[in-house]
Amino acid sequence: MKKLYFIMALMFGCAAELETADSLGPPPEPEEILEPVGVMPEDDCQHIDIGDKPCNFRLLDQNGDVWDLYSHEGKVIVIDFSAMWCGPCQAGGAVAQKLQDDYEEQGFVLVTVLLDGYYSGVEPTEEELQEWVTYHNITTSPVLFGSREKMLDSTSINGYYISGFPTYLYIDREMRFYNGHSGFSEDYIRQTIEQGL
Repeated sequence: MKKLYFIMALMFGCAAELETADSLGPPPEPEEILEPVGVMPEDDCQHIDIGDKPCNFRLLDQNGDVWDLYSHEGKVIVIDFSAMWCGPCQAGGAVAQKLQDDYEEQGFVLVTVLLDGYYSGVEPTEEELQEWVTYHNITTSPVLFGSREKMLDSTSINGYYISGFPTYLYIDREMRFYNGHSGFSEDYIRQTIEQGL
């Protein structure tokens, strides 16, 4: 008799547990985790001419977060492709935070993609990227871990083509290129940002 009560209690307990689990419904969908993958070419992205749509990319920023280009649609975006060994790139780094501060409230972001560390063709280390951020007093302007392998393609099919360092690419609120140039001039950069705002 004791066995019968035990078996019945066990069955009711298991049935109650199943009912509770079923009443909760399906588990929630897991949150999408963005992986830093570099350039993600799509059918409708190009990066050759004014008016073209840039290809999306995802890279880690100075805080260890994934920065996704397309998640900033609706803002004026300036991409600064730089290298730590490049003097004009250092000059650009020195004004990056000031530009970010001056235009941020108008829906603007300046993002620096470091393609090289201190040596040409060698991607930056975490230490080098943090040195860049600290040396240039960057607080909110994103600085990304890039590499030539993840970002560049001389044919402009599977990556960006740049002709020198630094290269600045300007993207409007509709996610279309409206300007681009190599070399550094703070006045010219400001004028070009203001054209897009």
